Amino acid sequence: MSGQTLTDRIAAAQYSLTGSEVARAVCKATTHEQTAPKKKHLEYLIEATKESNVNIPQMADTLFERATNASWVVVFKALITTHHMMVAGNERFLQFLASRNTLFNLSNFLDKTGSHAPMAM
Repeated sequence: MSGQTLTDRIAAAQYSLTGSEVARAVCKATTHEQTAPKKKHLEYLIEATKESNVNIPQMADTLFERATNASWVVVFKALITTHHMMVAGNERFLQFLASRNTLFNLSNFLDKTGSHAPMAM
């Protein structure tokens, strides 16, 4: 977990305590680290879209929450994660996103971190 902020670690721990492995994976895929989302977290989320017992609206809402973060890194990683899930995940995920056309409205986004370094992908 090196490089993760304390906020990222606390959020992941909270999701672990509540039993939400999907939310934990979203949190870990969208950390403040200026690196690409880890493949293992993307793969877990993609496979989760294919499970019948996974709550797709809750998964999308968790991604949306991360996309409203004040950090451009977290927002960017939330969008990358969503894109991967749309491409490789179950059709249910894509259909849900299509039914909520205002889910990722970022027209008012303003980075509040002061960190504008390029991301290493």
